[in-house]
Amino acid sequence: MRLDDGLWAERGEFVFALLVPRRLAPGRADRWLAWGISPVVAALRRFGAHAYLDGQSIRLHGQRIGGGSAREIDGCAAILGTFPAEPPRSGTPGTLLGIDPWLFALNREGRARQILAAFRSALEVQHGWEFDTAWPSKAEQTAITSEVVQ
Repeated sequence: MRLDDGLWAERGEFVFALLVPRRLAPGRADRWLAWGISPVVAALRRFGAHAYLDGQSIRLHGQRIGGGSAREIDGCAAILGTFPAEPPRSGTPGTLLGIDPWLFALNREGRARQILAAFRSALEVQHGWEFDTAWPSKAEQTAITSEVVQ
């Protein structure tokens, strides 16, 4: 599927879009792509993969495994990207993901959920963002349980 000029999503890849007000993105537009897709590289490295950025591509052992493009849309930096839905099988994810309790809990949930969670965590860490999650906190669990019981 064509996402942008020169960016195609292949079968077996996740697709993402970051829409960020221009004032929150790095100053120059030519820096947006690396800024926006570097969390993918960080996520892949949590699985022991030595992925790296090469222009608009994310590469592993010289092979393209993802990529991205960036442009301005209505005062926002728009970064489109792709990455593999199945993380590489190098490294020991159980150990690497054990640092983050939320990611560790996903070890039993399947590798596609793991790579998504690692990507989301890398975005939060790198950019200082915080996302809502489908996992209620202890306080939310108690509130939900007490409402159901009544």
